[in-house]
Order: sequence, then C-alpha cells, then structure tokens
Amino acid sequence: MESKISMVLSLTVLLIIIAHCGVQADHTSPSCKRKLPCGPSKFLFYLHNTVYDKSVDNRQYFNSIYGLPPNISFPNPFGFGIMNIFEDPLTVGPSNTSKSLGKAQGFYVLDSFKEYTLFHIFTANITEGDFKGTVDIFGQVREADAVRYLTVVGGTGAFLGARGLASSTRIEIDHTPPAKWTLSFDLDLYY
Repeated sequence: MESKISMVLSLTVLLIIIAHCGVQADHTSPSCKRKLPCGPSKFLFYLHNTVYDKSVDNRQYFNSIYGLPPNISFPNPFGFGIMNIFEDPLTVGPSNTSKSLGKAQGFYVLDSFKEYTLFHIFTANITEGDFKGTVDIFGQVREADAVRYLTVVGGTGAFLGARGLASSTRIEIDHTPPAKWTLSFDLDLYY
C-alpha cells in the first residue's frame, strides 16, 4: 500500500513539474522557467549556385560540384543516384551582387528513375543582417514544379527551434557552362 501511494505521489509531482516547466509553444508564458527567444515568422533569402564544370575549368569561381555517377551499365536518363555538394552564397536580393546574408551548405541527391526529383538537405548559415543563426531545411522536390516546398526542421541563434515551410522558386537559370541558377527561399516559421 505504501509503495502505491509513493508511486502516485511521484507521478503527481512529475506531472506538476512537466505542466509547470515543460517546453511550451508560447515561450513567453509566465509559468515557463525556460525562456526561448522567438525569431522572425517570415524570412526570405536568395541562393546562388554555380556548378564546377571541367570543360570550362571554372575552379576559381564555383560553389557546387557533382559526385561521380553511379557505377551502372544501363540507361539512367534522370541521373538516379547522382549527388551534388554545395556551399552557395545567400543574399537579401535576387542579384548575386545583393547584400550577403551568409552561405547555404549541404547536398542534394537525384532520387527517381521516372522524373527529375531531388532530395535536399542543407543548413542556411545566416551570418549578416538583423537575424543571425542557422536554419536547417530538408525534403524532396520535383524539378518541374514552379514552387517547391521543403521542411524547416530546426535552427540556432535567432532561429532557435524554428520549424515550418520553405517555399522555393527558381528565379533564374543558365545552362551555358558552367551552369548557374538562383533560387528564392521564402520561409514561414514558427517556434
């Protein structure tokens, strides 16, 4: 009997502690002992990619590179299994000469036999501007979609604990070697 009372008391105390100090959606709640800052609910940046291309030897001005294609002997029209690693500049505007915000570092993998789809995972390292920190983004996108949606799964600094949606739109693409493109990322964030 005494052990049942002790267990009930322990569970009651645990529930009170969780209710009083648990991580809450409203970080400004007066009952929460741990105060987490809330960053911006909207954030926009532009990502600029230039692929290394040995045919034009642009080793002095590239920021992404494709890995070797898979070792297969059958046709692979959608590049299944090919990976690209990147460290792309981020800016506040669509021009690559716009004010710098930082860099996006990560990779994508072509992951379909039937169409161009890419699985992305990267961190936007925001080092300039009013909000500094990182935003972690991942998900699969279809190359043919006008707007591509990825998931925001975390962040640090001003974006601590960020979650949400990253809507990406192609602003510009140039297939002339070396291939270059600019994407916008419009983030809807919650904390």
